[in-house]
Amino acid sequence: MTQTASLFISIVIVLFVAYSFHLIKKDKLSIRYSLSWYILSVILLIAVWVPNLLVVLANLLGIYSPMNLVFFVGFCLSLWILFSLTRIVSIQSSKIKSLAQQIALSEKKDD
Repeated sequence: MTQTASLFISIVIVLFVAYSFHLIKKDKLSIRYSLSWYILSVILLIAVWVPNLLVVLANLLGIYSPMNLVFFVGFCLSLWILFSLTRIVSIQSSKIKSLAQQIALSEKKDD
């Protein structure tokens, strides 16, 4: 990877992290939900700054190409993020159902 590409990717990642911190400061994003994105950002920065690490890891894992390792790690991280978001939606759905039932019961008592 060229130095220009590494610099550009690094700047994009840093801007993404700065923007997400801005959203957290404005209470538009929860820290709890952004941690997986920060982990992904750190992994990407390490891969950009130390490209030989990908070659070594690919060889250790028996993966043919370092790019295949990048795609595999990206796929696994995407699945992890999707799973965590699905878990959060499930929890919130249960809470909404419980709150709706409590409101219905309190309105029934008032009548």
